[in-house]
Amino acid sequence: MDEKQEVTVTSDGSGRRPAKQQERSLLTRGTLLDTTAREIDRHGHGSIAMHRIAREAGLTTGALTFHFPTKGQLLTELKELGLARIEERVSEAVALPAAPLRRAHLLLLALLELLHRDVVVRAAVRLSGELPEGGDWSDSWLPPVRQMLRSAGEEGRLRAGVTPEAVTEMALRLATGTEVRARGSDPEPDGAEAGGEHVAHFCDLFLYGISAVRPPETDRTPR
Repeated sequence: MDEKQEVTVTSDGSGRRPAKQQERSLLTRGTLLDTTAREIDRHGHGSIAMHRIAREAGLTTGALTFHFPTKGQLLTELKELGLARIEERVSEAVALPAAPLRRAHLLLLALLELLHRDVVVRAAVRLSGELPEGGDWSDSWLPPVRQMLRSAGEEGRLRAGVTPEAVTEMALRLATGTEVRARGSDPEPDGAEAGGEHVAHFCDLFLYGISAVRPPETDRTPR
């Protein structure tokens, strides 16, 4: 059924949707965003066609345009949703009561796991690079990583000859490569878990390889 036809007027004449309809509307929007994300993850935004997104989501084109009247609005909301998920993880890592290098490690690990598991996040990253004025997705996480690494250097936690700037650039390349490598993947639960352990191990090798101290025992435990 077309989403437009499901709108009813409440008894007070406000035109607001009943709770169940609001819930159904949110589920529909989520389905459309997920479907669009998978299409972008596989082929990029240039392949997006509204009628195909509606068909893949099992909805009518009218239902799609009810929620997202234009393709631009659909892509903008998808990008904002994915970047918001990154920013949430960054805020959590920044607030941790841990040493700077440890926080940088946990932030980067959270980011890599998001890129590995979350197709909406990967689509948002890809849109940031492909859309005009898409912005730089690394602005949400690279500055705090750089500051953490600088603090770690000041504390003598980096190996001799290792600069925070070089490690920051390596972190950006690692995150970008993870996103590109994961494109189009749709792992089964067991495969996702194994992939997550691989990401954690790789992150340990990367950050503690530049460290002047050994990693905590918990960092070497498979996740």
